[in-house]
Amino acid sequence: MSMRLSILSIAVLSAFSLHASEQNIEHIEVKGDFRQLSVMQVAGSVAVLTEQDMQRQSAQHLDDVLQQFANVNFAAGASRGRFIQVRGIGERSEFIDVINPSVGILIDGIDYAGLGLSSVAHPEQLEIFRGPEATRFGTNALAGMVNFTSKNPTFSPEGKVSASLANYNSWQVSGYYSAPVSEQVAYSLTLDQQQSDGFIENAFLKRDDTNNIDEFTGRFKLQYLATEQLQVGLTAHLIDQQNGYDAFSLDRNRTTLSDEPGQDALRSKALAINLAYQGFSFADFTGQLSYLNADSDYGFDEDWSFQGIHPFGYSYQDRYLREREQWTLDYRLVSKPTALLFGHTDWVLGFYTSNRDLDLQRLRRKEDERTLFASNLQRRNMSVYGETQTALTEQLSLVIGGRVEQYKDDYVDIANSQLGSDETMWGAKVSLNYQLTPQTLLYGLVSRGYKVGGINGEALSKAADENFAVLATKASFSPESVINTEFGVKGSSADGRLTTRVAAFYMWRDDMQVKGWINPDLGPEFAGFIDNAASGRNYGVELESRIQLHNQLQLFVSTGYLQSRLGTYFTDSGLDLTGRDQAHAPRVNYSVGADWLLTEQLSVQAGIQGKSGFYYSDGHNAKADSRELVNFRVNYQLPAWELALWVRNAFDQDVGVRGFFFGNDPRDDYAAHVYEQFGEPRRIGITASYSF
Repeated sequence: MSMRLSILSIAVLSAFSLHASEQNIEHIEVKGDFRQLSVMQVAGSVAVLTEQDMQRQSAQHLDDVLQQFANVNFAAGASRGRFIQVRGIGERSEFIDVINPSVGILIDGIDYAGLGLSSVAHPEQLEIFRGPEATRFGTNALAGMVNFTSKNPTFSPEGKVSASLANYNSWQVSGYYSAPVSEQVAYSLTLDQQQSDGFIENAFLKRDDTNNIDEFTGRFKLQYLATEQLQVGLTAHLIDQQNGYDAFSLDRNRTTLSDEPGQDALRSKALAINLAYQGFSFADFTGQLSYLNADSDYGFDEDWSFQGIHPFGYSYQDRYLREREQWTLDYRLVSKPTALLFGHTDWVLGFYTSNRDLDLQRLRRKEDERTLFASNLQRRNMSVYGETQTALTEQLSLVIGGRVEQYKDDYVDIANSQLGSDETMWGAKVSLNYQLTPQTLLYGLVSRGYKVGGINGEALSKAADENFAVLATKASFSPESVINTEFGVKGSSADGRLTTRVAAFYMWRDDMQVKGWINPDLGPEFAGFIDNAASGRNYGVELESRIQLHNQLQLFVSTGYLQSRLGTYFTDSGLDLTGRDQAHAPRVNYSVGADWLLTEQLSVQAGIQGKSGFYYSDGHNAKADSRELVNFRVNYQLPAWELALWVRNAFDQDVGVRGFFFGNDPRDDYAAHVYEQFGEPRRIGITASYSF
């Protein structure tokens, strides 16, 4: 507690000592908010990374980027980390049961929740909203939201091409180009292709590419200035991911024995139409209609071994084929921007609806027996939302927002189990903001977030088996809600050489959704389900700072401190986890980076990202070790060319990104162990970029 208070005290005291003029305010705009305000003017804990920030990490995927954010973590369990936790809240996997992520992902406003972010090449920027954002984003933002914006069209030609080579037979080619078609039409195109053998050696098959990466991402934008008041935009995405999946080792290292390596494939396409109209005298109108279609193929060798490894061995394979089709519509009116004079109120009023059709086929082989489980879930969401901001004085303003959302689920599976749910949920936000100086904002807020419940398809599929009869009581799980209180300070020094943002928060979780497992002493047979724990508590501090020590040296610091607690919760195996830390919620994480300009052409970037150990699951006590990842990058800049030599994880540390605790090795009579999937080892690469 003393550490949190010290950090907060320093930030508050420094904020009161800052005096500056308007032109020195940091003007990085938050694109995901209702109004595109500076990150220093948004009341809430929002972190923003530009393309330059991602380059500092030599980031090629979202996994690399997330290491830089305070109180943010991720889980893999597939070829990539697509499940995100913010402030200790977030899912870690998806098998049979359809989840609604606590931390959603938007790419150019299109909902990619549960699908991940395939490429971060050449972004406009990436934003992480921390804390409940139900008013803005609805049910997908119980803990926060990831908002990615790709390159926007420009009316002057510009482009960039980059190529990278790295160890593990890895390469990447990417580029973007933006140009006008006429005085009213412009477009941008971003393409990225990545390939790698991966970091696994399969000793049985004598291959080093069973956990390979093969990903193509294309993003296209078209902007049409129809009139002075009307702009029309078109966005198109295409993803083709053909990754392998062979990550868990019976020997608990990077050497596997699988005879049937799995796959993690995704083919998706998305289209969105955007409208912006400023012709009304009282408000601006914005809207987006989007469509997404995604087919995924996720499977793995369940025994992680080969037939004949041991007389007591077994041979199982699991595979999940999903089809997802979704439509979303989001329209809103935003009052005309004003100086927010005393007594004046700005407002937002919006309507949102979505329709998802989710099909699943689970193909499982147990020895020579093959089984099929199939299900369909249709989910419809509809909500209205609004927000007002009222100037109480010249410096003090009050923000009140809320959303009411109705969702309806219709579920049916191959056993003709039919279930439905129809519930109404609500979220809200009240914030009091005090603009101490043009560069210093103090805010206090209370917000409420929510997440829909759902159907436990796996429990339904196995409830008829007498060994899993208890699953008959686990057919569904309830919605979850969270209340968040937060106090924050954002400020910059007079000369702009120091920028600091700090937030302290306390969150109450009610009916928190946790992952449970049942294994009635049947060897490899187990079943997963989503359950509701009574409650949970999450509280902590986040700090981000940028310091310009002199004209050639700049430091970046991001650190988070988190305490999380499970309420009264007993697993079905009888384990009492009451009061324990929540899963994937490290108590401390930090990122420290430096940019050092040695000459006009030569610069060095270095950073270290660390986090304390954390529990892998809310169903057992296996833990990940603490880690410290060191990264370097040396850049040589010419007028149009840039050459870079980079190293990630310089000291080659094994970093766990997903973990289980059970017995799966017949060679030791199926004794229980902590089995971990490891993140990337030491990566060494070179990148050449040409801008035009």
